[in-house]
Amino acid sequence: MNERKTIHLVEDSDTQALKLEILLQDAGYDVERSANAEQALECLRRKRPGLVILDYHLPGISGVELCRQIKMRSGIESVPVLLLTQEDEADVERRGLESGADDYIRKTVDDALLLARVESLLRSSRNSPFLSPNNTEHFRSQTILLVDDSVTYLTFLEHELESEGCRVLKATNGRDALSLIEKSVAQSTATQGCDRDEIDCIILDLVMPKMDGIELCRRLDVIRREQHRSLPILMVTSQEAKDEMMRALEAGADDFVKKSNDTVILRARIRALLRRKLLHDEHERILAQFRRKELEVVQAQTERAAALKQAALAKELEAANCELKETQSQLVQSAKMASLGALVAGIAHEINNPLSYSLSHLRRIADNLERFGRELCDIGAAPDMTRLEKAKQRAAQAVEGLERVADLIVKLRSFSRRDKGEFKLANVQECIEATLPIVRHRCTGNRKLVVEHAEDSVLYCAPGLINQVILNLLTNALDAIGEAGEVCVATVRTDKMFRLSVADSGPGIPDEVLERIFEPFFTTKDVGKGTGLGLAVSYQIIDRHKGSIDVRNRAAGGAEFIVELPLNLAEQISESRTAA
Repeated sequence: MNERKTIHLVEDSDTQALKLEILLQDAGYDVERSANAEQALECLRRKRPGLVILDYHLPGISGVELCRQIKMRSGIESVPVLLLTQEDEADVERRGLESGADDYIRKTVDDALLLARVESLLRSSRNSPFLSPNNTEHFRSQTILLVDDSVTYLTFLEHELESEGCRVLKATNGRDALSLIEKSVAQSTATQGCDRDEIDCIILDLVMPKMDGIELCRRLDVIRREQHRSLPILMVTSQEAKDEMMRALEAGADDFVKKSNDTVILRARIRALLRRKLLHDEHERILAQFRRKELEVVQAQTERAAALKQAALAKELEAANCELKETQSQLVQSAKMASLGALVAGIAHEINNPLSYSLSHLRRIADNLERFGRELCDIGAAPDMTRLEKAKQRAAQAVEGLERVADLIVKLRSFSRRDKGEFKLANVQECIEATLPIVRHRCTGNRKLVVEHAEDSVLYCAPGLINQVILNLLTNALDAIGEAGEVCVATVRTDKMFRLSVADSGPGIPDEVLERIFEPFFTTKDVGKGTGLGLAVSYQIIDRHKGSIDVRNRAAGGAEFIVELPLNLAEQISESRTAA
């Protein structure tokens, strides 16, 4: 059952309680009952109903005191309270309404009228859980609209209400009243509810010419529902009749009072209505504040999400930029190696033709000298053979020298081959031997290059890329030893790894440089002598081979680069392709 249709009944009489429970349940309400005030407060603490109906006379704590406690307790202070009593005294009604009750009715009233009162309270209540009103609060700052065709009664009520400190607006007919209401609504909307002319309560006569109180009440009810406003309506009449009261409550009136020169009851009824309006307005204000806070929270969350997204994008951009730099470094280094390979291949090709021509002629000259010496001996001549032997030796030495040049050309052409990224079985020893001619010219004077090969140097790899790594490491090692020193290249084969090391006798590498030595574009060389790409590219090449490259300072002095390549690289590459 909806919370607005849950009614808590506080009645010590079992007979009276059973009667009311049956009446309310038949009308579609969910009823919970307490026999005394203590039990009621405990039940209300656990569950907040839409309406409390309580007996004026209860054992222990009276109904009036229970009403005060309800209105003072946070969470249930805005629950409307309907007081029931057997007594028919104005003072009892006044005390009940001033205790905070929202309505007061005698137990002897007709069932239909009781249900009409209940429905009116539930309809007008907004059940605000946020405000603890002062139950003795008068309506000093409130604006009351009086609608009555009797100028005498209007003047009387105006005097009574103004004596309480309230502001009074008057209308002698329904049309003028609607005009004042529409003006008040428009001004309040324009000033966001802060207009001093906003009407807080309407007291209208039931019987008026042209537009009676019932019709005016219906129109006013439409306005407040459309504007979502709390606008209490109190209907007054000179003759209090059940049918008229039922019609007024059904039309939207919140209360119905008989006209009297004694305004005590009227004031109490007005206070009860204004308390309910105060609760509604405060509730709406707090809800608006909550909505603003909620909007601020949502906005803050949106901004935070945007900031996180921006940070993530910045991180992605940084990663992409880093990857771009690495790719660029590879392209630059690859371009350098390609240019070097093209240059070497071109030079080798250009040298090879005249070299072949010269070798062919030198071999022919050596053969002719040998044949010429034999022919002289056959004819019995005795020439000076010393010069002939020297010519033959020099011809042989020239042939040997040119053959060494031809072997060098073959190695250069092997280094410059085009299969840079192709993985296949290759002899690492041949890769090293093909690279040595590129740096051999630097191994003069007090510089020494030592090579120690493993017995089995066949490995599954990309030989062109391995050539590039070896060249980078040899170049750096020769730079490190300066004008004198030794560079040692060694290969070792274990059960699972193939190890290649390049060690130098230089000064070693500082610790702060060791941490950054494989970073792209990091170099300790002078401007124009190094780009800082060689070791970074070498690191990526070895990583592509599923291996590792490390550097350390040797105890004997100098630095040593150690490259380890897996022997089962072919299997790893095959498994990776299968998984992909």
